[in-house]
Amino acid sequence: RFELNLPANWNRRFYMHGNGGFAGESPEFGSRPMIRANALKQGFAVAQTNTGHDATAEPLATFAMSYPKRVDYAFRAVHMTAIEGKRLTAAYYGRAASYAYWDGCSTGGRQGLISAQRFPQDFDGIIAGAPVLNFVDTVMQSLWNGLVLVETPIPVAKMKLVSDAVYARCDAKDGLKDGLIDDPRRCDFDPARDVAQCPADKDGESCLTAAQTAALKKIYAGVQVDGKPAHFGQMVGAETGGLSFTGAGRTGSGWAQWLIPPAGGKANQHAYGESFAKYFLAKPDPNLDAAKVDFARDIAKYDEARALLNATDPDLGPFRARGGKLLMYFGWADTALPPLMGIDYYLKAVAANGPATPEFFRLFMVPGMFHCRGGVGTDRLDAMTAMVNWVENGVAPASITAAQVEPSQNGQGKLARTRPFCPYPQVARYSGSGSPDDAANFACKPTDQ
Repeated sequence: RFELNLPANWNRRFYMHGNGGFAGESPEFGSRPMIRANALKQGFAVAQTNTGHDATAEPLATFAMSYPKRVDYAFRAVHMTAIEGKRLTAAYYGRAASYAYWDGCSTGGRQGLISAQRFPQDFDGIIAGAPVLNFVDTVMQSLWNGLVLVETPIPVAKMKLVSDAVYARCDAKDGLKDGLIDDPRRCDFDPARDVAQCPADKDGESCLTAAQTAALKKIYAGVQVDGKPAHFGQMVGAETGGLSFTGAGRTGSGWAQWLIPPAGGKANQHAYGESFAKYFLAKPDPNLDAAKVDFARDIAKYDEARALLNATDPDLGPFRARGGKLLMYFGWADTALPPLMGIDYYLKAVAANGPATPEFFRLFMVPGMFHCRGGVGTDRLDAMTAMVNWVENGVAPASITAAQVEPSQNGQGKLARTRPFCPYPQVARYSGSGSPDDAANFACKPTDQ
């Protein structure tokens, strides 16, 4: 099922926005009506799809009992909606769209990359936020994290101990103590060394038990197979409390809901990983005990799903040849996905497409941002304006200024700070004078400056 909305004053542009999680959303779900309304107000023809199933009737990955629905979710629904949406738009207005754009985060980011890799003619400009590009290994990593915290629960309240230690050790490593970790790869945090350990291993509010410390280390290290990492582990930085996805409130920790389950429920990562493990087998098994998954042996059972879902092909030659532009962004404090996955793909794309890759593909890493939005960083960005300028005027984004907006009683929000996003591997460096909350006092510099 797909929906197409056509404005009275069309700007000759076609726009699609992506899905989240296992998709199946109603067009009226969550922020989708607001996204649609904003795009229509700007004159875009706006399309969206539920990718072929209804999440209320088939929650999480249960739809994957049907192989055709798997294919729809993986790539076919977006591709066919793009084709039919543009055809109907042209029929209605009597002329074809001049440009087609994609904008999505998480699953929507993966959908955008799939489009660039497999269907390069579908879109002129693609914004891929926090893409689940290595879908299979990521959801198996999510299952790993979920099982670790089921075996050794860590209360959300204790994450402040961890967060305080992380930021005390690493906040100032970029030369500016501003409540942001510029690059978590430079943070040599060790929970056993940097967080108070419980005397005699007796649990308490202001310390970690040996088991809790070991659990944190497992999550930071990620899935291990034969002593080697099978995927990227959780980065430090999201332990802190921060703005929620909507920006209307705050969370006690970025790990809440995503890694640490609510009372009586499952964390998002655990629920997603468990459902995937059951229903994306070549022969789905609803009775599978996901707690008994052997991460060394069983991962090969999902090779069919890997071929369908993963958006890891670094060869973007056809997309580049047709003049396509790709903008990818990732929060360094992503609570759902490992941000190193985005850097890994970008570097492989540069290796495959050559040193001129930034002429058509740029990656922006966002310090302090949780999954797609929220966190302690500047998470409000207008990537679409930058993308339109790149596609239509040939001006590649040298930086994108973003804002952090705190909730306020009047509902309008209060501007806390602005900061430029820089194309990887550049980072935003403070000039040394003026307010560190003003983007004008920063410049994009190589990481060693």
